[in-house]
Amino acid sequence: MSEQELYRKFARYYDLIYQWMDYKSEAEFIEKMVELHPHSGGCDLLDVACGTGNHAQYLVDSFHVVGLDINPEMMEIAREKVPEMELIQGNMKEMNLERDFDVIICLFSSINYHTNLSELGTTFKRFYDHLKPGGVLIFDLGFCTENWEEGRMLVDAVVEGDLQLARISQSRLCDGVFNANFVFLIKEDGNMDFEVDQHQIGVFNTPEVKKILENTGFETRIYSDYTDLPWDAESDKRPVFVALKHNAQPI
Repeated sequence: MSEQELYRKFARYYDLIYQWMDYKSEAEFIEKMVELHPHSGGCDLLDVACGTGNHAQYLVDSFHVVGLDINPEMMEIAREKVPEMELIQGNMKEMNLERDFDVIICLFSSINYHTNLSELGTTFKRFYDHLKPGGVLIFDLGFCTENWEEGRMLVDAVVEGDLQLARISQSRLCDGVFNANFVFLIKEDGNMDFEVDQHQIGVFNTPEVKKILENTGFETRIYSDYTDLPWDAESDKRPVFVALKHNAQPI
């Protein structure tokens, strides 16, 4: 099966696999952080790697949301789910939208699709340049060295009507990169199918990511798993970064 056909299938199954996610609470965290921290004062929000619009659907009442995603099949679902959201197809690593935003979000491990710190730093600079003075950047590290479990087997299973779906993966790290091979077992209309969805995912040290942000010009706070508690390196919680753009360019 071609990569394009596989992504079209994955887009269809994405919301089923991640139906356990609490997108509403994460959206409420974003609103709270924007209110809590001094910011540019506007309501233009860029949702980078917006996927099928699961966060955006809870944010459009408070912000003018623009969604950016590399996958057109995911964007088709987002367009149906959140028709009021403006959508742009593109890659965060190359984005040049020639417009500024008050808030940029990049959620649910999307930032981990960088495989080294240099590449990550270049994207942070792009985010910085797309923010208004005083703007807010919010993202999480779904994978970091502090919560990594080598060899862990993960299984997600979904049953809905005549569809039975299982996704299996194992965490193996090589030179700081998780070469993720997600094995899909699908039974639908009585027929079995088997696919492998491959991704390269960077696993970063959280303090190093914070240092890159600050060198870019951001003032950075790290929270614990979309709560207002400070992140603790000894916990297994996701670090959630809230980075504030200074009004002056960094030296």
